[in-house]
Amino acid sequence: MMMTMLTLHQLGVIVWIGGMFFAHMALRPAANELLEPPVRLPLLHQVLKRFFLWVWLAVISILVSGFWVFLGIMKGQAPMYIHLMAGFGLLMAIIFFYIYFVPFRAMGKALDQNDLPAAGSRMVMIRRLIGVNLVIGLVLAALGGLKLF
Repeated sequence: MMMTMLTLHQLGVIVWIGGMFFAHMALRPAANELLEPPVRLPLLHQVLKRFFLWVWLAVISILVSGFWVFLGIMKGQAPMYIHLMAGFGLLMAIIFFYIYFVPFRAMGKALDQNDLPAAGSRMVMIRRLIGVNLVIGLVLAALGGLKLF
């Protein structure tokens, strides 16, 4: 069972961090370069809408599997790097929840009302917060893999 949980955990991390990396480092810059806001903002919103469905699954998988191993197998007695990883993982989840429920929903409403400046400002906020989560996620993945906490 532990291998199943660790596999689910790792797959969730790959989907979430890989998706953030792709969106932040490839999709958004290309869209900004090639598309005007009336086309770019609805496209990015639809991409995020689809991606966020996968992020919800990834976050649930990561949290359930991580805490199952931490509390079930390790009985809460884990090295400090595991505690730090869990704490930063929860912070990343909270940042995602904020992104989803505040600026992402506001961006959708602004697009529904054809308010491109408001949608654009929400996209800027989403981009910055995804950037924060991406940096945290990459550092956690590297340090967790190396057990350097």
